[in-house]
Amino acid sequence: MAGDEVDVVVIGAGVVGLACAHALSKRFKSVVVIDREHGPGRSTSSRTSGVIHAGIYYPSDSQKTHLCIEGRERLYAWCKDHDVPYANTGKLIVATSPEDEAKLDALARHAAEVGVPLEPLAGSEVSQEEPEVRCSRALFSPTSGVVDVHELIASLLKEFRERGGAAVFQTGVEAIDQTVHGWVVRTTDSMGREGELVTRRLLNSAGLDAVEVAKKSGLDGGAPPWTLYPCKGCYFSLQAGAPKTKHSLIYPLPQPAGLGVHITTDLSGARRAGPDTRYIDEVEYDVDEADATRFAEAVARYLPAIREEHLAPDYAGVRPKLVGPPGGFADFVLSAPRSQPGVVHLIGIESPGLTASLAIAARVSMLWH
Repeated sequence: MAGDEVDVVVIGAGVVGLACAHALSKRFKSVVVIDREHGPGRSTSSRTSGVIHAGIYYPSDSQKTHLCIEGRERLYAWCKDHDVPYANTGKLIVATSPEDEAKLDALARHAAEVGVPLEPLAGSEVSQEEPEVRCSRALFSPTSGVVDVHELIASLLKEFRERGGAAVFQTGVEAIDQTVHGWVVRTTDSMGREGELVTRRLLNSAGLDAVEVAKKSGLDGGAPPWTLYPCKGCYFSLQAGAPKTKHSLIYPLPQPAGLGVHITTDLSGARRAGPDTRYIDEVEYDVDEADATRFAEAVARYLPAIREEHLAPDYAGVRPKLVGPPGGFADFVLSAPRSQPGVVHLIGIESPGLTASLAIAARVSMLWH
């Protein structure tokens, strides 16, 4: 890559980076994606629940709400058009206490405000469908679903490459220098070989490393106005003997730093509980089997027959949160600083980033005239 000149460089080959790269390849002749991992989506993207969210959990005027709702429809359409496995399963949100019922009512009012359908259910109605589930009331979200994340990532990469795009893996960004005509991205690959890409346009979609990439670009003298707080979420698989459920997605009411430990069923029929939320100092993906006790207690609020022995460690992911403990709301950041012509930074792209990915891509493409 010595001195190669291209129209756009995208840093980060997660689902959002690849969606953006594909959208940009429709407008620009030469687009290159670089990622330090061995392949696409190896960090945040492939370590999620694979849920297609409806867009009901965030403030009405937020980018998370608008991009999630738009992205949901774009994602369903993409899956249909590109044979990506998915299912519009719907989601059950359950209340198990008077406090939960108040939150459920607020969620229903908010969903109506943003135009997302929810169907109210009495506890007796839920019991008829889900004898193992205990709740006083519930909401059913008909527009929620699940997608095969790995196949989605593969389809985005395939379409991008077929449009002439290039994806380079095992390549880290060492420095980003501004020039009179644009930017020079200096890289080092897994063999220690140095390279550089010259570009007029640069997209920082580096996920957990996005703030570090912003610093390397010299934004505000190396002190960008963001801090990322890595927040780990573990998943436990439900083993044989675990209580049966019909709904693919069963959620409690949201918690300050996440959506609560919920039950998801992927397209193969495998069921999982998770994720939890735990802020960490260094990124790591170990799942402690001792946490099965805590997970069983969380799930037992709405699935009382669950036991610790029904849960086995599965996998973990780390979210790039813009708010530290105890949590709270922070919107997606899509920043095009005036001091950095041709550069866009995507910061804090966590849930519902997967659902919103194609809408984010459309928005990013519009930022460059």
